[in-house]
Amino acid sequence: MPKIEIKTFFYDLIHCKDKIFATFDKWDKKYDEDERGPLVAGMRECKDAELITLLMNIQKLAAGYEQIKELMDQAEQEQVDEAMDDDDPEDEDF
Repeated sequence: MPKIEIKTFFYDLIHCKDKIFATFDKWDKKYDEDERGPLVAGMRECKDAELITLLMNIQKLAAGYEQIKELMDQAEQEQVDEAMDDDDPEDEDF
């Protein structure tokens, strides 16, 4: 299993997720009976500042997951490189 160092942006991801879910929960309660559905109604009826904040949190969440993917790829590549070095027949004495 690749090792990933805990980075500060992990906490940002949790914060952004919580903010997004709080907004969605609020819309679920407020627009429960709306025929458009809570998500569509919430996006249509929310103030510009609230929508911008929601979109910024979604953008930060996506950027954080991209950073995680890069860290995982880097860790996996290091494991592959180590395995290749261990299996290199040129390093063995005959």
